[in-house]
Amino acid sequence: MVKYLLYALVTLTSLLGTAANAEDPRPNILLIIADDLGYTDLGSYGGEISTPSLDALAYAGLRFTGFHTASACQQVRSMLISGRGFKHVIRRMPPRDDGERQHHLRIDVATLPEFLQAAGYRTYLAGKWDLGLTPKALPIARGFDRSFTLLEASSSHFAEYFWGDVSYYQEDDRHVPLADLPEDFYSTRSYTDKILEYIAAHLDDAPWFSMLTYTAPHWPLQAPDEWLDRYAGRYDEGYDVLREQRVSRAVDRGVIPPGASLERFRPMATPWADLPTELQRRYARAQEIYAAMTELLDREVGRIVEHLEDHDQLDNTVILFLSDHGASAAEIGIKDGPTSMPDHFDTLEAARDNTFNNFGSMNSFIDHGRGFGEAATAPLRYFKGTLAEGALRAPAFIHFPPAIAEGEISHSFVTVMDILPTFLEIAEAAGPGDIEIDGRDMQPLAGRSFWPLVTGLVDTVHDESSVAGWSRDPFGALIRGRYKLVNQTMPGQQANETPPWQLFDIVADPSETRDVATTFPDIVEELDAIWRQDWQ
Repeated sequence: MVKYLLYALVTLTSLLGTAANAEDPRPNILLIIADDLGYTDLGSYGGEISTPSLDALAYAGLRFTGFHTASACQQVRSMLISGRGFKHVIRRMPPRDDGERQHHLRIDVATLPEFLQAAGYRTYLAGKWDLGLTPKALPIARGFDRSFTLLEASSSHFAEYFWGDVSYYQEDDRHVPLADLPEDFYSTRSYTDKILEYIAAHLDDAPWFSMLTYTAPHWPLQAPDEWLDRYAGRYDEGYDVLREQRVSRAVDRGVIPPGASLERFRPMATPWADLPTELQRRYARAQEIYAAMTELLDREVGRIVEHLEDHDQLDNTVILFLSDHGASAAEIGIKDGPTSMPDHFDTLEAARDNTFNNFGSMNSFIDHGRGFGEAATAPLRYFKGTLAEGALRAPAFIHFPPAIAEGEISHSFVTVMDILPTFLEIAEAAGPGDIEIDGRDMQPLAGRSFWPLVTGLVDTVHDESSVAGWSRDPFGALIRGRYKLVNQTMPGQQANETPPWQLFDIVADPSETRDVATTFPDIVEELDAIWRQDWQ
């Protein structure tokens, strides 16, 4: 009881002490999500890319090493905005004519911005949505007061058509044709412009919640002309050397999960030394562009920090930054042959100009490949699109100096589903069971608030009995305590039937190198039953 009274006192004191206005002392909340950013891409996580703005926030706050998201973009966003599992909140739809899926967030599910709206917060969104294209699924209909979004999962970073001749940009309730975008439109800068516009126009005394969902450094890798050569020659040594350098620095920074190492790591990519010179040149160039996109993202975050500082709002704003999952490892535009991407990508790729001199420019469609993807997730297993730790663990940190100690690192297990209850606690907002939102589904949340963890009152968020699950047909994963059940095949392998379960102790072995399923068959059976009942 004393611990919880102390926690309440610490929270109340920290929030009141930084109030920007006397009428409502609650802090602003800024959620920043990078797209396909790898675990060791940021300098504060061991990377060589210049990310001073993000690193300053990370070092002044708390960094997570056990923050779990999901295998791909839509899964993460649906879990984040609902506080529940992907399978519980997404309605599956038939593919479009071009082969792309068009699943959307169920209309009856209440969302994070709706809860915050009901609690008196103003709510803003700029960036990727990926939760539905229909009018009832738009951000403006799901709790955001203002929004400028890319409704699709991806697009060109410039003002050019990508998926056929359709623009998927939307501002509030208005479709935005490409012709209406600024001449110098570039996704990362333009999303920042919009969120700053919304915040700057915030004239009342209510606190705000802003969600900034960048599409960088997601494919297609593209950067403004003046950024294309910023990392020229930096990656000529290749991804094997980069992987070793990054992990070494990450160990020094204390952000490698305890028990993880490169000792038993087995990369899937062809050794760099065995690649033809031309392939080395193409991979290295793609990674140069990826790095430039990441640095530019950091610079844009710096603009937001500067704005908050100029308006005495930085210490009154809780900032949570994360990548939506592990790094992408697609071979798009690099070499001939199958890439493990959907078949319709072949047609899309063929329509672009992926000659070497056009890498990263308009009309190009490239990614940085498996080797550089692995370099960004090592020593964790695999990468985006899987249910391995290299996909599910993401770099994440939270910054709020009045309540969060500087330079802290947490190795505790946290999930993206925990964000909603955390923000509700910060905002003193009612959640499911305490409020009704337009008749929306109010099933219990799967997430738990991590605010007591980051403010130093507790050491863990989830106890040995709490579970988190993921489903990505036909595969699945479930984590309870130290054990993770997963039936993911090796990337690129076709599964004619559901693979057998593997079991990993991700506390002792976060790199997932030792399958202990035969050692603990009772645990496998028990977790399998839970997964089938609640998460399949």
